[in-house]
Amino acid sequence: MAEDCIDGDYLGAYSRFFSEFVARVNPYDQLPVSVSSYNVTEAEIVGEIINVTLQYLNQTQCPSSLQAYLVHQVIQEIKSMCKKQPEDCGFKSQEKAYTSLKLMQAITGKVNEICIRYLDNSRLALLPPPPSVPFPQVAAGGSKNCRRKMEDRYVVLHDLHTTFDIQDDSIANYYAVFDGHAGQDAAVYCATHLHQYLAESIYYPTDPERALRDAFITTDAQFLEKSKTQRVCGGTTAVCTLILNKKLYVAWVGDSTATLIKHDSVIQLVNPHRLHREDEVQRIRKMGGVVMRSMGIMRVNGILGISRAIGMSISFIYYVMKNMIDNKLTINTVFHFSKYYLF
Repeated sequence: MAEDCIDGDYLGAYSRFFSEFVARVNPYDQLPVSVSSYNVTEAEIVGEIINVTLQYLNQTQCPSSLQAYLVHQVIQEIKSMCKKQPEDCGFKSQEKAYTSLKLMQAITGKVNEICIRYLDNSRLALLPPPPSVPFPQVAAGGSKNCRRKMEDRYVVLHDLHTTFDIQDDSIANYYAVFDGHAGQDAAVYCATHLHQYLAESIYYPTDPERALRDAFITTDAQFLEKSKTQRVCGGTTAVCTLILNKKLYVAWVGDSTATLIKHDSVIQLVNPHRLHREDEVQRIRKMGGVVMRSMGIMRVNGILGISRAIGMSISFIYYVMKNMIDNKLTINTVFHFSKYYLF
């Protein structure tokens, strides 16, 4: 990675990336990355651009310090293209939406065009240097086990503010995991759009707690609305982390978990929504549901193995870490909070 260069030669690292990327480009490849199963509305297009661009760039291990800058360029140029030449981006006037395949091809073509430009050293020299504080080191992976399709997704998004052109001096890092149920549609949608709705919230970045809550509710509402008109279904649990101003914010719904490991301690960041929790059982009963044992497993209405999810239903729970000394948990019917010092 460029930010790890001992000699500080980030331009050399960037140059090597662009050379390797352009060398491996196949302009005749009609499906260089996976595409969404749904048509993309105007309101969803930014999330789709980010998703496709990062998939494509990371096939050649794009330096993390370069990702956000390139993604932002692609967003700007594709949005301009959508205004001037919407059909070239897959816009269908009857559906008032973009077909995901045609849009993906327009995005990957634009990424190719931008990367080719930076083979010119005079353009390369205009790229900004890596941030003075390196991004967190991240490793990610997944296993679908015996399922026919991978139903889970994860997101690694360095430098949220550069990506979305948010005028704020701080650097924000966003990481998330989505555990899909009854298919991959909800997990794919959340991995593509939840961070978009977070950045677009009127509460971000001044009130990240409220912005995260806003993003979860918007994501759920938009996915449920899409399921009425397109063939998307299922649900997903979620756990999202946002590092902003030396504070770690963690938000979740369902039984996905997150743990903070230090040299002298292990801190469970999430109190997952599981059916062995009496408060979860009572909440479900108050909403008119039942929790019963089916084939030896506790299930909601005898069917669902999870008590909360985006897509199937949502009752958002929010957790924010600000203070690692004051480990107090305040619980009410909707939200759970703990406050810790992160650094």
